Amino acid sequence: MSKLTDITGQRYGRLTALKPIGSNKFKKVIWECRCECGQTIRVLGNHLRSGNTASCGCLHREIMKFQFRTHGHSVNGTTTSEYNAWAGMMQRCYNSKHIGFRYYGGRGIHVCNRWFKFENFLADMGRCPPGLTLDRIDPNGDYKRGNCRWVDWYTQRHNRRDSVR
Repeated sequence: MSKLTDITGQRYGRLTALKPIGSNKFKKVIWECRCECGQTIRVLGNHLRSGNTASCGCLHREIMKFQFRTHGHSVNGTTTSEYNAWAGMMQRCYNSKHIGFRYYGGRGIHVCNRWFKFENFLADMGRCPPGLTLDRIDPNGDYKRGNCRWVDWYTQRHNRRDSVR
């Protein structure tokens, strides 16, 4: 072990150092710590002192839960059709690795700034009636209020760029 600075009993964020339990291959001291939530974890002493590790992961989970709350449209891992339509729209337009990106974002189709927040999309579009999907009235236009609607698959198939009108 490298030179041991005794930090037993000291708090670092949500963690309290309990005891040194060894060292890693770089001879950095590993400490056993107890988090406020009751979890016991092993942390490098320099990570505690630098502030890089402040909890067992519970702090991060709490922040993410607050930051990315789903407004009741995701329960136990299942999402509503409205949320799925919104997420799919965002992926097609802004994720260059999405299989459909070249047909949407790749050719300049965008989502209006207001719809970057799911709750605004839901307020403008309303609940999706059963069996319907999100459709753009003008297939060359952006995703925005006035150019989107809920339609059945038959209407969706016939409202394509390559459809003869």
